[in-house]
Amino acid sequence: MLQQNIKNHICKHQLAWILTELLDEAEIVDLEVQCAIHDDPMPSDSRSVNWVVRNLSDAFFLQENAQRVVHECLVQKTERAIRRIGYMDVQEIQTFMGNCAHLVEGGDFTEIVWALLIDSRLDVQQHGQKLLNQYERSVDEIANFCSLTRTERGAEVDEIHQTVQAPPDEPTQIPTAVAIPDPETEERLLELQQTVDQLNDDSAALKAENETLKEELQRSVQENEDFRDKEHRFMEQDIHIQQLQLKIHNLTRQVEKMSNQSTRVNAVHKAAQTEYAVGLKAFDEFVYTSNQTFEQMQTDFQSHTAELKKFSEISQTALQHARDKVEQLFSQHESRQNLQNRVLDGQPSVGVFVDVQNMFYAAKDRYAGRVDYIKLLDLIVGPRELVVAYAYVVQIPEINQSGFLSLLEHNGYTIKSKDLRLRGDGTAKGDWDVGIAIDIVSMLEALDVVILASGDGDFCALAELIKQQGKRVEVVAFEHNTSMDLQRMADQFYPIGDELLI
Repeated sequence: MLQQNIKNHICKHQLAWILTELLDEAEIVDLEVQCAIHDDPMPSDSRSVNWVVRNLSDAFFLQENAQRVVHECLVQKTERAIRRIGYMDVQEIQTFMGNCAHLVEGGDFTEIVWALLIDSRLDVQQHGQKLLNQYERSVDEIANFCSLTRTERGAEVDEIHQTVQAPPDEPTQIPTAVAIPDPETEERLLELQQTVDQLNDDSAALKAENETLKEELQRSVQENEDFRDKEHRFMEQDIHIQQLQLKIHNLTRQVEKMSNQSTRVNAVHKAAQTEYAVGLKAFDEFVYTSNQTFEQMQTDFQSHTAELKKFSEISQTALQHARDKVEQLFSQHESRQNLQNRVLDGQPSVGVFVDVQNMFYAAKDRYAGRVDYIKLLDLIVGPRELVVAYAYVVQIPEINQSGFLSLLEHNGYTIKSKDLRLRGDGTAKGDWDVGIAIDIVSMLEALDVVILASGDGDFCALAELIKQQGKRVEVVAFEHNTSMDLQRMADQFYPIGDELLI
């Protein structure tokens, strides 16, 4: 959707600079034709590319059709940056895209700035304007457009001033020594002399008025420059204030959290003092009963050990029976050679199983980035037939992942999520190892290739089981975070590099 308020966050010369950065000469001329600014498809000597770009920038701010056409063209050129920013929150954008020099060095500064300016979120637009203003102050490239425009317009204004200031030809004074042939001629000469005097007075007034207008014009230009500088400073101060407000909010939450913890500690300390007094009084009785309890525990431990040993033997027998049953069932299916023949005859069926938690922390700890799951799916599946793509997510109450999950669902993933569980000792647990293994084993008959997106070494036994059934196992993960045993067990290992990070 076209953001109408983009005009409030960008100047004409800044838009002209963006057009020259994103479009080549042919695209600029074609865009001019689409906007119906000029009918000639090729620039002439009197119409340079910069001249065309300035016309497009002026039309963008004056004509709705030109604004729509220019916007659609720039959206197509910055589609990738728009898609990246679309599923990032404001804090992530300011963290990963707040360094102007880093973005310029990466070569995608202009695309990211335009994507920020047309975003529907006001704070994102302001961040884009801040980056553009920082870059404009650091280099002369954008300022050249402004200077050129002012020079041309100044020439026109000077030409008008010269026209206004040009004094009329001095009227020729009528000689007083001329002989007046008659009273009528004398009266006519007097009238002409009065007219000349009036024209001289008017000329002097026009000169004074012209000087006043020139001074007012210079003051207006200076005031306009001062206003723009103040506007830039106010924008930067506003962004700084927002950042300070966010820090104050975070500090307030930390203070409240520490206050609650202090209250709980005081309560626990008071209860401990009471329990200590009671326990000290009954200490002698406790020592006596403890000895008796210890002896009874020794007896119970020996009894439980014997029972556990017997249970272990029974379990081993049952497990072996189950393994024999599984091997018998899978022996009825096609062998590895049949699988290879099937791959040659047609495209193999693929199942993708992504451990999101494992991938997230591996990318964050080593690269301070995030995995592009859309590109990941396209790369590892290729031309093969995708049967299912599961993404296993652990929901953390403090983090809103709805946007991220919606993005995955719209790009071919089936989401499986569970809440983070808190233990009694204060630690937390949240993993999908068992759930992933169950899903793979239950779907193994319908798959030719199992792709596991995780570097966890606990999946080695699962990979061995899959290969025993004549299926292909492929692993995609960060090389530094992947078990060596799992890499050796896989038929194909895809190491994740910078091309899959955002």
